[in-house]
Amino acid sequence: MTRSWSEATVMPVRRRPTVTESTPPDGDEARVRLTFLGHATVLVESAAGRVLTDPFLRRTLGVLERHGPLPDAEALAGVDAILISHGHADHFDPTSLSAIPGRPVVVVPAGLGPWARRASAGDVVEVRAGDRVTIGDLTIMAVPARHWISPGAPRAQPLGYVVDTGTRVYFAGDTGRFPGMQLLAGQVDVALLPVWTWGPHLGPGHLGPRTAAEALRDVAPRAAVPIHWATLYPRRLHRVWAAPLQEPGDRFAAHAARVAPDVDVRVLRPGQSTRFP
Repeated sequence: MTRSWSEATVMPVRRRPTVTESTPPDGDEARVRLTFLGHATVLVESAAGRVLTDPFLRRTLGVLERHGPLPDAEALAGVDAILISHGHADHFDPTSLSAIPGRPVVVVPAGLGPWARRASAGDVVEVRAGDRVTIGDLTIMAVPARHWISPGAPRAQPLGYVVDTGTRVYFAGDTGRFPGMQLLAGQVDVALLPVWTWGPHLGPGHLGPRTAAEALRDVAPRAAVPIHWATLYPRRLHRVWAAPLQEPGDRFAAHAARVAPDVDVRVLRPGQSTRFP
């Protein structure tokens, strides 16, 4: 039987989130702070808990080098949940995962669990599109993504996630635009949308600045932050061709101003944060 992503399997994890000093003060559960740590790694903080997406915390990945500040793994102690969108090395990095202190719950696409369990001391929950996981006051729903699986990568279908902290945050993972995105309209407050890849050219299954703006119009959130840019780039290529590294976020914002003018788009560089009320 074909599974609809709107069907939900609820899988509670009995763990009370830890509210740390970096959690927004005043107890307002509808307030969320987002820190773009680079590439697809975003720290989502609220009174409900702390969630980290696709942690990549290293300086290099093969021929790719990191631009922007290197995230401090120790500063991520107390994270309640880690979301992994798919098995590509720039999104699922066992070295980075094992460097994060504590025992956060790791949510992964079905099939990626065995690899995640080798790298993390915390509980690992495998999900498919439509599944919901509750972790204390956090609710996480897995949603579809349209991306490819590279040869040799774990055979796990790529996913996105909607994190409900009182504010609903859509982490798209790595995806191209597809009609199912329209099903999220009215269900998202803030969208974290990929707007590039890790090199000078877009490959299949990716959003660029223009198509990401069109996806933004489909999802119709109140606000958006572009991700998956300004971080990984082939070594020394920025010296002769820097535009694909430096420009996608601003180009996305310009396209979004035309096709989704009511959305509050905030362009962050790696290491920068913003709050949404």
